[in-house]
Amino acid sequence: MSIAQERRKAVTATAERIVSIIGDAPTVDRLEQAKPHLMALAERADLFPAADFPLPTGDVTDRTYLIYDNAEGAALYAITAVPGMTYRPHDHGGSWAMIAAVQGQEKHDLYLADPAAPGTPILKETLTCEPGTAVSLTPEGIHAIEGVGTEPLLHLHFYGTRFEDQAERTEYDLAAGKTDIFRMEAFGFIVDKR
Repeated sequence: MSIAQERRKAVTATAERIVSIIGDAPTVDRLEQAKPHLMALAERADLFPAADFPLPTGDVTDRTYLIYDNAEGAALYAITAVPGMTYRPHDHGGSWAMIAAVQGQEKHDLYLADPAAPGTPILKETLTCEPGTAVSLTPEGIHAIEGVGTEPLLHLHFYGTRFEDQAERTEYDLAAGKTDIFRMEAFGFIVDKR
């Protein structure tokens, strides 16, 4: 069996297990129950060789590879990035999210929406997602991402709704205290590696 075939088998089994745990109620408890399964897949670094998931080059800081999706719209991506990559605070348009590290470190600032000041969510916690850990967000979750450390990143990002189907996503400009609508065209392109 080739690495691609072995990866497809492991990814599909893991994704289906996670989707069955979360079901149609992505609660904190269900996300916590599902996290170890994504972490176990991320431990299989042999399934994600650099030749199949190259790092970005030039001015590009990250690359996104679709490795699984299903008829209900859930999608799992392998994302490579260079240290210093950043995404300002954003939500996922009503989708749950789960991130586990194959290699490298991502700092996640986790926020709560502030109904009194919609443009300035409240920082709740900062976590570092690195091998052996995972981060999850409920559909209301807001987070900012930064690639930290010196090692290139390869992380698995799993969503209840694929990127292109996520409802209107909000980005937060904390300095200006305002929100912007995330445009898919600003995201770049997604390479299909299913």
